Amino acid sequence: MIRSLIAFLLALLSGLALAQPFPSKPLRILVPFPPGGGTDVAARALGDYMTRDLGQPVVIDNRPGGNSVIATDALARSAPDGHTPLLTTDFHSINAAFGASLPYDSLKDFAFVSRVSTSPLMLVTYPASGIKTLGEAVAAARANPGKLSFASLGTSSPHYLGFEWFKRMANIEMIDVPYKGGGPALAAVLGGQVTLSLIVASNGIRQAQAGKLVALAVTGPTRASVAPGVPTFVESGYPEFVMLNWYGILVPAGTPRAALQRLNGSIVAALKTSEVQARLVTAGVDAAPGTPEELEAWVRKDIARYRHMIELTGAKPEGR
Repeated sequence: MIRSLIAFLLALLSGLALAQPFPSKPLRILVPFPPGGGTDVAARALGDYMTRDLGQPVVIDNRPGGNSVIATDALARSAPDGHTPLLTTDFHSINAAFGASLPYDSLKDFAFVSRVSTSPLMLVTYPASGIKTLGEAVAAARANPGKLSFASLGTSSPHYLGFEWFKRMANIEMIDVPYKGGGPALAAVLGGQVTLSLIVASNGIRQAQAGKLVALAVTGPTRASVAPGVPTFVESGYPEFVMLNWYGILVPAGTPRAALQRLNGSIVAALKTSEVQARLVTAGVDAAPGTPEELEAWVRKDIARYRHMIELTGAKPEGR
């Protein structure tokens, strides 16, 4: 009798908790990278708007490490109430594509809220290389097999996987030089220590306009809005080579639909404001809001794309 009463009271309390309007307490946006980077800038831009829109404080919780696995695992273990969203990136897709032993299921353990942004990468070189176009870069690599170099961000990065994929398309050989971050990789190509690198398009075009780099091609399906004069890989004769980096918001699976819809509405509204859009531009990305269904479809397709790259290149995740 007592156990039945306790069970009834617990069920009643649970039902009352679920019936509470969302949000009922402060939100904490998990960010899988350190402060100061593009994801951190985007999260803080969203957080400032959502604080006003949702009527609750929104704080940023940076959880770097493990190519975003640490923050993603923290999300999977959090309460499914919508108060702990994660701003994730294409590293979520790459981790799933490698088929590594993750502490969560990259699709089943999460609910999808909204895509936040997309950004193409830009292939660049330093002016003294003498390379002016993608075609010239391919010709130089074929004329000097294994001598030209490429600055990557490690084997678990989209930059490495994308360029390895392109090398096979173009039938060229180059030396991979891994760096621990985009800053050191950019410094290497600016200083002429490496021949080529893939970097965020908005950063690449600023350096090209300053005469410090030469922009060769962008990885998007169409020309980048920040660099309309730079052709795509598609235009340059590689119709299959399309890559877009992305940010998106996830919450734990089982989050009530009402909370998902309220979060989506707030994020989409934020991304339509000039204030948030301007802050995203400083992070090198373009606002690209959408529905939960659109983000889920995007992630599934992205996982398949990276799995294809991994199978073609034989790439291994970091530490293997």
